Amino acid sequence: MEMRLELDHTGVLLFDLQDGEADEVHPHDHYQISIPMSGNITARHNDKHLHLESEKALLVPPGDIHQHEASGDKGMIMLISFNEFIVQQVMEERTGQRPSPVDFSSLQAVPAEVVNEAEKLMQAAAFQGIGRVITNEEAFTETILTHMQGSHSRIWEQAAAHHRMTAEGITAQVKAFIKENYRQNLSLDAIASQMNMSKYHLHRTFVKQTGMTPRAFIHDVRLMEAAARLKGEGCDVTTTAYEVGYQSLSTFSRAFKARYGMTAKGYADQYR
Repeated sequence: MEMRLELDHTGVLLFDLQDGEADEVHPHDHYQISIPMSGNITARHNDKHLHLESEKALLVPPGDIHQHEASGDKGMIMLISFNEFIVQQVMEERTGQRPSPVDFSSLQAVPAEVVNEAEKLMQAAAFQGIGRVITNEEAFTETILTHMQGSHSRIWEQAAAHHRMTAEGITAQVKAFIKENYRQNLSLDAIASQMNMSKYHLHRTFVKQTGMTPRAFIHDVRLMEAAARLKGEGCDVTTTAYEVGYQSLSTFSRAFKARYGMTAKGYADQYR
């Protein structure tokens, strides 16, 4: 079995190795995280041979040689790649500095958050197409930089702490929470509770930064997701409305027509 996702600056590969099977010894021009998903995986990193237990991941920098081999049973491994360009871009946006190349610790605890995000990207790409995930590369890289330790960690954590306290940071967190949970029956109280702040301060900050209320942003996210789904085959309007978080078909229909100037059915018919 092999599943592959290749984006502009990041990628994910999930594949099996049979007992005693190994890939070729090879280098890359990007960073690569090797994460054992099942079985016994042995890795070679330059002159070192490492047994990757279920809780250990190997991070190989550009230019280093490496290899993976399954021993004792069939093994499954996830490889996550990301290049220097996206690392530098995200670091500069978050910290205001363009640092020297990041030196990651080679052997680290498996970051569950990174694995979860990689799986979500692969699933979204498989069901909705590459176009639905290509814009998530920076967010994916942020997750990697947050949960993988290296020479960047101190300045990254300091910038993250500052970012959480600023109006821009609050707005970014609210947006991220809504995008992750838009299918739920979200309320301003629930979002404020998640952010651990007054709903009045949250609402005022969000409106000042974006020009729209959190409720309007929720509708925006839901309608964009609905429009993307309706372009695919086999998606009906009623199912789509409820799957993107609307509790009423009539509410969805009014909101969709106001946003796109036509009914949801008419929009879907254009792509069939």
